[in-house]
Amino acid sequence: MLKKIKVVIADDSAFFRQVLKTVLEESRKIVVVAAAKNGKEAVEFVKTLNPDILILDCDMPVMNGLDALKRVMDENPLPVLMFSALTQEGAKETLTALSLGAVDFLLKPAGHAHALDEVAEELIKKIETIVRQAKWRVSLPSVNRPKLSNGVETENVQVQDRRPAVELRRRTVDLIAMGSSTGGVQASTRVLMALPENTAPIVWVQHMPPEFTKNFAERLNGLCQMEVKEAKDGDLVKRGICYLAPGGFQMRLLKKGNDYCVSVKLGEKVSGQCPSCNVLFDSAAEYFGDNALGIILTGMGDDGASGLAKMHQKGAYVIGQNEKSCVVYGMPKAAYNLGAVDIELDIQEISDAIIKAGG
Repeated sequence: MLKKIKVVIADDSAFFRQVLKTVLEESRKIVVVAAAKNGKEAVEFVKTLNPDILILDCDMPVMNGLDALKRVMDENPLPVLMFSALTQEGAKETLTALSLGAVDFLLKPAGHAHALDEVAEELIKKIETIVRQAKWRVSLPSVNRPKLSNGVETENVQVQDRRPAVELRRRTVDLIAMGSSTGGVQASTRVLMALPENTAPIVWVQHMPPEFTKNFAERLNGLCQMEVKEAKDGDLVKRGICYLAPGGFQMRLLKKGNDYCVSVKLGEKVSGQCPSCNVLFDSAAEYFGDNALGIILTGMGDDGASGLAKMHQKGAYVIGQNEKSCVVYGMPKAAYNLGAVDIELDIQEISDAIIKAGG
């Protein structure tokens, strides 16, 4: 029998702390070893109780969640899951927390404590995955604009020795289709910051709710040489622009005369997600064939695997993030197991590989 996961929770509402404790412990997989009412208490509980994970709110008195996160990461680093309300300011704070080392986040439901049952299953699954599977200590990229590499030679690329990699060679790349989830904020930031201004157009799904994708795109746009924007329905796909699918919408590619555009529409979840990598990758396979490059980064689940398999069947070259550098080796593993991945690379090598491949 697996040992119970030790959790510290931090929230300024006594009622919410109690309800959250009850919900987590009812799973019989988790024990809440302490409940902090502010960030200062959370820092002390982490130091003295050595929990497996910290569940942290942003907006708290005495010491807020971001300041507590910085202290924890400096003094007693451990996996941190942010659990905050969906507001414009909350989205910005959560993205900052992810850039500071938090491994993942979940939104409090409307009604907060009274509606916790709505997200209980997802919260428990995230906690289990992070503690049992995740390699949460991801090194974060510098916020300075990077010096561009001239690319890497194939023989210098570290590939997992499970299947011979298809040779990484230059080709015509008219589109880069990318997917990511848990750990993807850090991983995608590292990749995108190292790409030059004239990179082939990137269409990208990062599993995020509404509000977050707009803020994330704006943050990246200030860091990257490419333009990064939250996609809008009808946007023409142009070189030098990265189009991030907005949370809560399905994004796919369409042909428009001699050009291509993105379709951004409300839709049902596909592979449990909206936006879904599979929806985007299916359309990339249909319209771009062997002139596309597929990228699959860290994330829970298997979204993207079947879509990448279609891209691969049409001749697209596919790069997967390797297990060693993933926070959660779920989505890349699923794609690899379907035979859709040509080469697996460390996150630090993916941008160079994109450049070398012709992106």
